[in-house]
Amino acid sequence: MKPNYKKSLKLITLLITSLLISFVSAQSYSELFMHGTPITIGIAGVKVKFTEGANTTTISTAGINSAGTEVTFNNIPAIAPGETRTYEQAVNITNNAGVTKTINVSLYSLTGPFSANFEYINITMFDVSNAQKGTIIRIVSSGSNVTQTTGTPIANNEVWRIRWIIKAKTTATDGQLISVTFKVKVE
Repeated sequence: MKPNYKKSLKLITLLITSLLISFVSAQSYSELFMHGTPITIGIAGVKVKFTEGANTTTISTAGINSAGTEVTFNNIPAIAPGETRTYEQAVNITNNAGVTKTINVSLYSLTGPFSANFEYINITMFDVSNAQKGTIIRIVSSGSNVTQTTGTPIANNEVWRIRWIIKAKTTATDGQLISVTFKVKVE
């Protein structure tokens, strides 16, 4: 048998080319790592939080959670048809961040027969001098809703109160109930 130099040369060229490709490919890759350990949850990290207002314990048996990030008003007495209920200091928002923060309160959810039984729910923020801060949230049974305050700066060490006003319709049905949740975004 006669050696086929052409085929051998092609094979050697192919082998050298594949070695070069694998070498160059191996050289162009590197490994990068990002480690996020440990990532810890700490109540001390909450600098803008809910604090008790004059009405908080009256309308809440659940109160404010230990982190100050949630308050549940689970003890609001039944509202009679046509009645308006006002809680001047349902809860406070306190800024201990060391810097000015911006907060925005917005409607998160509303369930139940609201339009059939309630005229409105208004949520308003006030600073220590009783000046209104941000836009009043107005959830109404008919007309246009205002579902969020504007981004409002709260200075360090300030305590603002949040007022709730709830008005039932004169035609409200006994025993009907709703649930509403508002979200406070802090930036």
